[in-house]
Amino acid sequence: MENNKAIQVNDGIYWVGFGDPKAGFSNNPYLLIEGDSVVLFDPGSRLPEHFNIVKQKIESVIPIEKINYIVVHHQDPDLAASIPLFEDIIGVDNFEIISTLRTSLLLPYYGFRTEITTIEDGDILQLDNGRELMFITSPYLHFAGAHVSYDMKTKTLFSSDIFAAFSVDWHLYANENYIEAMRIFHEPYIAHKSAIESFANKIKDFEIKMICPQHGSIIKEEFIPKCVEALLNFEVGSWLI
Repeated sequence: MENNKAIQVNDGIYWVGFGDPKAGFSNNPYLLIEGDSVVLFDPGSRLPEHFNIVKQKIESVIPIEKINYIVVHHQDPDLAASIPLFEDIIGVDNFEIISTLRTSLLLPYYGFRTEITTIEDGDILQLDNGRELMFITSPYLHFAGAHVSYDMKTKTLFSSDIFAAFSVDWHLYANENYIEAMRIFHEPYIAHKSAIESFANKIKDFEIKMICPQHGSIIKEEFIPKCVEALLNFEVGSWLI
């Protein structure tokens, strides 16, 4: 796998992340390009050895200045700390930062100046050519203000930490070992099963053909039912006494 090249994983969707064997999990920013609309999901860490990889991969398909939207599913530094570095390239207020209200209260501590557009459950962002992104709130998975994004054209769910995994033996696409890697991630990070059940109920009628988590591996359509079943059966809150 070329370290400096984006990998197209669906129609207009590119993986621009990297495996991180030292941390034991991957970081998976994604880029969506539709005409003149360019969306970057969860841009990632600001550490030079991380940011430079993501930057090179984006630049392998499009100039960074073309980015219109940065969607931040929650405020953790592995998702959002690089926003000021992207702002330095794109320019203040030359793009939109999109998050929920609760996430937006914490994001400015990273030091960027661009205003944040806040979304609510079910809001839709219309891109070029009529392509639409729906935003779905996912409270307590694992942050109160977390959300996910659903690309209505390709039926792709950008799931943030939901369906994520720890894995030293990392692959871009999930394989038969992925459910155990998911379990190791979810059981300590998710506090209560009701949060999972609430989210599962929200998306039960959605047609989902691909899941793109922020850590771990991309889940293709044929493997999604097994991963959903496993998610619903994990013994979450495992650090509670």
